[in-house]
Amino acid sequence: MSRLRGSVTIDDVARHVGVAKGTVSRVLNNYTDISEETRKRILKAVKDLGYQPSATARNLKRGRQDTLGIIIPVGQGNGADPFLAEFIDGIARALDELGLDLLVTTTHSRDHMIESLKRLIARRKVDGFIVTRTEVQDPRVAYLKEQNFPFVAHGRTGDPSNYAWFDIDNEATFADGVRHLYSLGHERIGYVGGPLELNFALQRQEGYRQGLESLGLPHDQSLESLQALNEKGGFAGAKALLSLERPPTALLCATDALAIGAVQFCRKFGLATGSDVTVIGYDGLPVGEYLDPPLTTFSQSAQDAGGHVARMLIDVLDGKDPTSLQALAKANLIRRASDGPPTMTPEALADVLRNRLNQQPNPGSKGE
Repeated sequence: MSRLRGSVTIDDVARHVGVAKGTVSRVLNNYTDISEETRKRILKAVKDLGYQPSATARNLKRGRQDTLGIIIPVGQGNGADPFLAEFIDGIARALDELGLDLLVTTTHSRDHMIESLKRLIARRKVDGFIVTRTEVQDPRVAYLKEQNFPFVAHGRTGDPSNYAWFDIDNEATFADGVRHLYSLGHERIGYVGGPLELNFALQRQEGYRQGLESLGLPHDQSLESLQALNEKGGFAGAKALLSLERPPTALLCATDALAIGAVQFCRKFGLATGSDVTVIGYDGLPVGEYLDPPLTTFSQSAQDAGGHVARMLIDVLDGKDPTSLQALAKANLIRRASDGPPTMTPEALADVLRNRLNQQPNPGSKGE
């Protein structure tokens, strides 16, 4: 039979085999009251004819759309987020393997975010949501829990109970980062972080402080700089910390984007990253390997995380208890060339940078 795939109907299959349409339907829906011989004949005809059940009819029957949703917060002038781009790619790859679709929506405010959720749920556009960049008090999580609508969070909120989530142990990772820098000989260690309403940013700051405490190093508030989560923020954070009278000799950055900005600042003012100033990031983004120098980073594969969260949401949709789907993973340190032992004291580093800044007529003209 010469027909285009997708144009074959269930009636065609029934006529080809010589059985009733209902018999074909029962085989396709895995009923067991059909003889094995008939079942094999029907399945062979389905394959030979290229019959594909109507996705619309199948989804109406199951009450499913075979589409997952993710709403990306893109306001606050933060620009593109390289981690989220990799994360969404991981989701899309996993769903493609399962024959499912991903609906991506952006939002510019908290109010708009909730309105988008309400609209997509009311119109039955998606079966469930993936929530990322979770906040300490996250209105998306609160609303979805209130509506009893399926979702999985990439990251936790201040209260991580009663919903499915996948996260990295941020506190342990950043405490390990401080201890690694100390093992290289750094005792004055700066932290470039993000806005503290984001739960991961709060956790990473806490991990930095825990690392200092575990080593008996004093906590100096002036060694912390919180910035927008992009390269511009990293540039500004590096400038703020390295311009101190006693600057840090190492910068631990909450994301690779911040670390890249810090490296740009060092390059602009002639500081050798990895010797004059150590810089460590977090995310394991592929671009870090191709920086000059290549970026030392804690690796959390964004693509793997996206795929893992997508599969978790499928489990939720299939009826698994969301509270049984809570996973905490650990990031791994990938050492490259942007970290090393200090070659100058904080005072000597301050003198070098002060001279370099004085030689620049407009030091803030680029990168800020």
